[in-house]
Amino acid sequence: MPAFYCYENEYGIFMIHPLTLTLDDQLLRDRNISVCIYRGDLEYADAPGNKWHKLRFNLAAAKAQGAKHLISFGGPFSNHLHALANTAQQEGMIPVAIVRGELQPQLTPTLRDFVAAGGILWPSKRVDYRAGMESDFVSSLKGYYPDAFWVPEGGSNSLGVKGCYYWANAIKQQADEIGSFDTWLVSAGTGATSAGFLANDNVPNMLVFPALKGGEALLSDIHSLALQQNPDSHLQRLSIVGEYHHGGYARLPSELKDYIEQLHQLNPHLRLDPVYTAKLVYGVEQEIRKGKLTNQKLLLIHTGGLQGWRGYQ
Repeated sequence: MPAFYCYENEYGIFMIHPLTLTLDDQLLRDRNISVCIYRGDLEYADAPGNKWHKLRFNLAAAKAQGAKHLISFGGPFSNHLHALANTAQQEGMIPVAIVRGELQPQLTPTLRDFVAAGGILWPSKRVDYRAGMESDFVSSLKGYYPDAFWVPEGGSNSLGVKGCYYWANAIKQQADEIGSFDTWLVSAGTGATSAGFLANDNVPNMLVFPALKGGEALLSDIHSLALQQNPDSHLQRLSIVGEYHHGGYARLPSELKDYIEQLHQLNPHLRLDPVYTAKLVYGVEQEIRKGKLTNQKLLLIHTGGLQGWRGYQ
């Protein structure tokens, strides 16, 4: 069983440990590859992984503004909305969700949790949802909630990037205790986490694995967000690997589902979420098989999201 490296700092207890892949050990030796995973899923039970870090400074800004409501966007199984509800409630604010698609008579477990945290749900037509803050629907809600603080989908704004920038410092501090890593690897939805890491000069080279089709288009957004945080960011440190989305966002074909179970058998104390980190780990294995990753010490970042499994039952 792999050794666990446990640390405690201002954020709580974090862990980095070796990751056993489905690849043959001899192949890893031939490629001179070692793989560890940062267990972001073990942080903050109410907002695990990158969720807390993207909300951290948004919550502080909302409190400084005296906001009574915290409003954001997400789907019916959104990890972001789930974390937002929990953290807003703890800070004495009322969470409000603009939910993609019409609400059904039977709410999803995620949305039931949202309501249980004192939250308010507003269903949104998909055309309005795509328009985001520019939609007439949002204009109407601003009349209902003039005191609200608005957070974009996934927490993807400059405050969310700032939170991930500081998260990178905490990860780097722990990683240095067991030796330097050549490359950090992370999944991406909106790109805010990747941008925060890229803005931080302490982070080495990065590979980003988008969870959605056409994820290569995220590169310009990541660059823009990173430069807002740090105008001197060395952008060439980041590359996108876009072919492991498995059919698109939140798609879970049998091949990926079987892979997740196989990896869990090899790492009994580890669970991957089906939307992000599972695609990351699968993609890393494929890149090693193809010989595109050699002579490197890799650190994969688990960004949480395990509650999202409830959307597949």
